[in-house]
Amino acid sequence: MKSWIAVLLVSATAAFATGEVAAQSFPTRTIKIVVANPPGGQTDVATRVIAAEMTNILKQPVVIENKPGANSNLGAAWVKTQPADGYTLIVTAINNFGSNPALIKEMPHDPVKDFRMIVHTISSTNVIVVAPDSPYKTLQDILKAAREQPGKLTYGSAGAGSSMYLFMEMLKSMAKVDIMHIPYQGSAKANVDVMGGQITMQFDSMPGAWSLVEGKRLRAIAVSTAKRHPIAPDVPTVAESGVPGFNASSWLGLAAPAGTPDDVIQVLNKAANQAMQTPAVRDKLLAMGTTPVGGTSAEFAKFVETQVATWKQVMAAAGVQPK
Repeated sequence: MKSWIAVLLVSATAAFATGEVAAQSFPTRTIKIVVANPPGGQTDVATRVIAAEMTNILKQPVVIENKPGANSNLGAAWVKTQPADGYTLIVTAINNFGSNPALIKEMPHDPVKDFRMIVHTISSTNVIVVAPDSPYKTLQDILKAAREQPGKLTYGSAGAGSSMYLFMEMLKSMAKVDIMHIPYQGSAKANVDVMGGQITMQFDSMPGAWSLVEGKRLRAIAVSTAKRHPIAPDVPTVAESGVPGFNASSWLGLAAPAGTPDDVIQVLNKAANQAMQTPAVRDKLLAMGTTPVGGTSAEFAKFVETQVATWKQVMAAAGVQPK
């Protein structure tokens, strides 16, 4: 009996030591982060800034591979099938890990079950913009007009599932107004029509719209978050403008396939947090109009679960059925 106990103790000790060595040795080769969007956009650029610093911290290359398509589901579905070893990660976003389950009936991945969350990287504010000569000076003006003439006012977005679409549908639901959705191939084209008066407004990202606001080509009337944005302290929040409780932000994070070991998740979480706390990285992210978040993997997992539930509720309240 004693000999069997000794064997078990030796085996357990060896297993623990092996796991400890694995954690200490990871990573030993290139880590790939899949961005499910085309190159050059906010998601791509912000992730590259963080990945470059993670390369310095982990002493191994952290590279980006773009796999756009299917409203960012294509990249996530591919990463789901990769080995759960920490060497292939996915950028999670408000669409592919938040709202898509409420919009797409047959999802190619389950944001909660098929992945392990690593870290919440950034959040960003959206801003309601109108033309400089718009008769609507405030959000209250827009809501009043929408109630008086349901369906007459219009808003543009980069399509169903984009943050500008989601936030506007949330606003419509909470304010109980009818404003017509006009989808575009990207927010830049929608902004052109806002400036030209073809559509009433857009709920664009702060990074996407602010240069146009500063150039007096658009006028900002409300921001999406609970607090005013530091670069736009004179622009009130939606909650301050007649829709109490409204609070929404775009967000990004990192995740790995389900089954990735705890120790590997911890190494990646620590490296990403450290990268975002680096002054140069933080300054670059803030200059883009985004805010570094960070935190534990458990905190981010809870956040993603809440996002999936929230957007299902919002879309159901808006009468939007998954297709």
